[in-house]
Amino acid sequence: MTVDFSWSQFLWIVFIFVGVPSTFCALLLWSKSSKSEEDTGTGPLGLWATGFLAFVLGFVSCAGWLSWSAQQQGEFRGPGLPAPNQFPTWQVIACGATVVLLCFLAAHLSRWAKTGGFVAALGTTAGFSTAFCIEASTDVTGQSGVGVFLCVVGWGFSLSVLMLVRNIASNHGWKRLTGQP
Repeated sequence: MTVDFSWSQFLWIVFIFVGVPSTFCALLLWSKSSKSEEDTGTGPLGLWATGFLAFVLGFVSCAGWLSWSAQQQGEFRGPGLPAPNQFPTWQVIACGATVVLLCFLAAHLSRWAKTGGFVAALGTTAGFSTAFCIEASTDVTGQSGVGVFLCVVGWGFSLSVLMLVRNIASNHGWKRLTGQP
């Protein structure tokens, strides 16, 4: 059962499920970042700009792929609220691939080599989850809140692991290029 969109419910869900965990993670990243790492990355963006860009890209990824559906029966359901809840497999895979690629793009544009990747993962997760909260704010059952929580945990963990792998690969590749053991 769905109801009309509620700004107050949307803002509350975003605050609880996205804002609080994102703030905690941002403070953790800020405390672990080292000023000596700045300007060792490949791009021009600082941490705030990297996080904001990643947030926008994550939001657009979710809204762009999950606000419409080319359902299994070949029917097309256009964007609107309530959002569709059935998607063909290819659409879900394309959404996931887009999120991952755009997170890597945001990380690449950061001038912070290591921390920039984790900030990009945090921003992408927060943006995707915020877009996901739009649909959750129309749900009166509360089940969408669980979906938002799983979205935050799933994307946060997955993108962080990918950024960790990125950092390890760049360290290993850099050492090989410079001839260091």
